[in-house]
Amino acid sequence: MQNLSRVHLSFPLRLALVSFLYNFSIEASVIFLPLYAQELGASRLDVGLIAAAYGMAYFVSSFIFSRRSDMRGRMVFIRWGLALSAVAYVFQMFAPSPMILLAIRGAIGFCLGVASAAMVAYVYEAGGRVGSFASYGSLGWLFGAVVAAASRNYEVLFIASAAASAIAFLISLTLREEVVTRIKVAVIPVGVIWTNRKIYLPFLLRHMGATAIWAIFPLYLAGIGADKLMIAIINGINLGGQFLFMRLIQRFSPVRIFIMGLLISILVFAIYGIATNYLQLIPVQVLLALAWSGMFIGALNFLLAKNVERGTAVGMLYSSMSLSGGIGPFIGGAVSQVWGFSALMFVSSGLSFVGLLASRGLGKKRETPRQ
Repeated sequence: MQNLSRVHLSFPLRLALVSFLYNFSIEASVIFLPLYAQELGASRLDVGLIAAAYGMAYFVSSFIFSRRSDMRGRMVFIRWGLALSAVAYVFQMFAPSPMILLAIRGAIGFCLGVASAAMVAYVYEAGGRVGSFASYGSLGWLFGAVVAAASRNYEVLFIASAAASAIAFLISLTLREEVVTRIKVAVIPVGVIWTNRKIYLPFLLRHMGATAIWAIFPLYLAGIGADKLMIAIINGINLGGQFLFMRLIQRFSPVRIFIMGLLISILVFAIYGIATNYLQLIPVQVLLALAWSGMFIGALNFLLAKNVERGTAVGMLYSSMSLSGGIGPFIGGAVSQVWGFSALMFVSSGLSFVGLLASRGLGKKRETPRQ
């Protein structure tokens, strides 16, 4: 395998493949998950709880293992996360009820959280370009949407997720960590969190609003006329746009593209609230791709450049993202159940606006990285 990797697959290509396959596995399983849960008897609130279980488990896992990757090295956590998630994906097809599906999705979130921050820190420390690495993740999401559109079969998609994660694990065996990090980090990294609060809090609020929408997004699209094929296409436009935008904007100021992402998110979520037909959302999805690309790449590059404890700093971002993924779907399920989809979209736009206010002063004062 090592000889094969040296001859046929360059180091950047192997990194790109791991990112692609990791994110393909996520998207292929999740894109129709609300519909799958509904067929098992889940209400809108149940759908939100299932997504919340995944997000909260990811939060706990990322919080624990990002710190450990600073202390013990990246690769061990990358490999374990990929291997365990490959196994966990398979169990989705055997879920007999919404509550069992909730438990399985929680296990998947925990497994994925083991690898997430360690992968980004490894890429940065190995001299890779984080924007390009992340863009291949979006390409993986896009191909996951394409496969979903072509198949529209839940079991096939769950098996595809497991296979992609397993292949990513095999590729990770060809990667080497030249210098194993040994950075001492507090159990609760208060210093890292406080220093980067103007990234974490806005990210948390905006993504809370976003995940509230994504938890019920297929149901919302179906309600304004989209079938399964169009649901996958609309998601694919966003993901394809991310692949392009992440590569283009990584050269710009992290602070500026982060703020830009917040501003555009406010607009996009508000438009969702007034849309009456799924075709109206096609150009909006391009804006959504730009918004997420700016926020995510801006946040990653800011944190990696500013902090010595890169695994912990990025892990806190993923924890923020997954915490919002735990709270947001509950909001999405509850608000849409009581007041409808439009009300939810405006709530999400408002959360992004509060996040924009919380980011005021970002980058104006450079604080010393904490050891």
